[in-house]
Parts: sequence; structure tokens; C-alpha cells
Amino acid sequence: MTGRMNMIDLMKKLLAFHRGLLQLAEQKTEAIKKNDIHALQQMMAKEQKYVMAIRQLESERMSLFSHLPKEERTVRRYAEQLEETERTKLLDLASDLSETIARLKEQNELNMQLLQQSLQFIHFTLDLMIPNEQDVTYDPKRTDELPPRSSFEAKT
Repeated sequence: MTGRMNMIDLMKKLLAFHRGLLQLAEQKTEAIKKNDIHALQQMMAKEQKYVMAIRQLESERMSLFSHLPKEERTVRRYAEQLEETERTKLLDLASDLSETIARLKEQNELNMQLLQQSLQFIHFTLDLMIPNEQDVTYDPKRTDELPPRSSFEAKT
């Protein structure tokens, strides 16, 4: 198998893994909506496997570019060296991969927004349950010492 076929095969594998990640991201959206923590944990474990495989493939892909100067290590530049049919196939795969990555980014942003809304709701609920120090009425027996306020603080 030639290096040229390796690049096409690598791009096919990269595309398949990114499509798998996109499918997982869509499933995560549903799990977030249903508040299914167990399913989310399972999906995140699968996601890690996909990410590790993608990193490995990306490393292999970059090694195929080693003969090109660093600033020219792109799929488009690599494709210029191929025959027309292989070039077309490789560029189509690269285009599909770019579209899939863009959709994955959008889906992940949606998931992030849903998680932020969930956290805001949790904070709102906690604020309702924990009395606010400033919501006080006049009490002549009151001392200036208030018990420390305990609240859950988290950053996303």
C-alpha cells in the first residue's frame, strides 16, 4: 500500500471517528435533557476512546506530511502531488471532515449551553433554599454576628 492510499485511508478513518463523536454529542444532548447522569458518564467514556484514536490517526497523518515544509503541511498541498482521481477523493474526504467537525462543534456548544442552564437552575434552587443574609427584618435582640453562609460554589 502506498503512502497516497494511506492518506486516503487515514482520512476515511478520521471521518468515521468524527462522525461517531457527532453521534455521541447528539445522544449527549438527549441525555442532558433527560438528566440521565449514568448515560452521560458512559458517553464520556466512549468519547475519550474516540479522542485517543483520533489523536493517534492525526499523528500518523502528520507523519505523512513530513516531506513537506512545516508551513505547507496541509491536505490541499499534499493532494497537489496526487493523480486527479486520488486528489478528488482526498479533497472530498477533507471537505466532509471539515463539515463534520463544524457540526460537532455546534452540537458541543449546544450541550454546553444546556449544561450551563442546568447549573443556573441548580444555583437558583439553592439560593431559594438558603436564606439570604441581606433578607433580614428588624430584631432588637439580634447580634451582628451571623452564622457563616454555606452555599455551593462551582465553576464550569
